[in-house]
Amino acid sequence: AADVLCQPSTIEPFGQALLEAMAMERSVVATRVGGPPEFVPPGAGVLVDPLDVAALADGLRRAADLPVPNKAARAAAAEHDLRRQAERIEAILESAARGRRA
Repeated sequence: AADVLCQPSTIEPFGQALLEAMAMERSVVATRVGGPPEFVPPGAGVLVDPLDVAALADGLRRAADLPVPNKAARAAAAEHDLRRQAERIEAILESAARGRRA
């Protein structure tokens, strides 16, 4: 088992593997590109610059110091649960449909 997931992508549109690790209460190390800055809050993981090797090494050290299991990571991932996403999309579509009827 792993305590930390490190995904040092230079291009990351979303980061599903990061969310899956966070849902399993694991801290993550990700880069400040694409999706991860939107869902990796402080305490759930560490964000680093994508081309800075020293920052990546420091991020791994900092993530290793986070609690295991990491409840903050799980809470952050829960915001992106499939049901919650479906509810948000449904609300947007219903709002758009109401607007067209007016």
